[in-house]
Amino acid sequence: MSAAEVDSVKSVVAQTVHEEVATPLIAKLSHFKVRALALSVLWIAFFVACQLGVDLLRRDSVELARTGIQAEGTVQKVERASKPNRVNVTLFYYAGSKSHTTTESFGAALGYEVGDKITLAYAPGDPQRIVMIERRVQGLPDTGLLIPLSFSAFLGFPACLGAAWLWRSRYRSASKTGLREATATVRPGWLFPKIDVYFEDDYKFLATRRSLRIAPKVRKAPVFVGGEGTDMIVIFPRGRFRKDTLYTVPAKEIEPDTD
Repeated sequence: MSAAEVDSVKSVVAQTVHEEVATPLIAKLSHFKVRALALSVLWIAFFVACQLGVDLLRRDSVELARTGIQAEGTVQKVERASKPNRVNVTLFYYAGSKSHTTTESFGAALGYEVGDKITLAYAPGDPQRIVMIERRVQGLPDTGLLIPLSFSAFLGFPACLGAAWLWRSRYRSASKTGLREATATVRPGWLFPKIDVYFEDDYKFLATRRSLRIAPKVRKAPVFVGGEGTDMIVIFPRGRFRKDTLYTVPAKEIEPDTD
């Protein structure tokens, strides 16, 4: 080794965080992986719960329609509904010896007119409750909220599973390289800021993998840096929401720009 290479090695060693300090910090990366796995399990459980909820709500209505008592209704009146391309149709029908009327909403394209005959079914013991019209189940519960929630869970599961895989890679990378002391200046960005990291004898330009609420306040802050390539981490001295906790930010090394 040349004298210059020896000096370079000594400089890196001097910046390396002592193992007693670095080990628990790196171990936290494994905890992040476990947390992401736990969230993925919760997402899949939530997805299953949403699907079961939709199924149970619909099953009751379908079962009631199956046991409904059929009758023949006559269109008494057709009026324009408040919703576009819909009409309100008033039906007259008999349940046993008693007559009843009900108003239902239909698509205007069906073209119902006064005097038309429509097959319907009402709930046993409750003639006013229409459960089926022309083989279409009526009174299906509104699952509009459950569907987007279910879709969110469907997307959340693979996202958390991917996060667990990434934290696993960062943990392995940081375990290999250890942590080094540096100073960092964050360049605020629209979504994911970039970080200028200065070591004693080196410089790295990193792109973060998450937003930084503390970005505008970080100028030449002391940090710990670990990992390499796309599996790097930067540990800031203040938390994301609390000042007295460390904040670990995933990052990847990119080519320096001239911004």
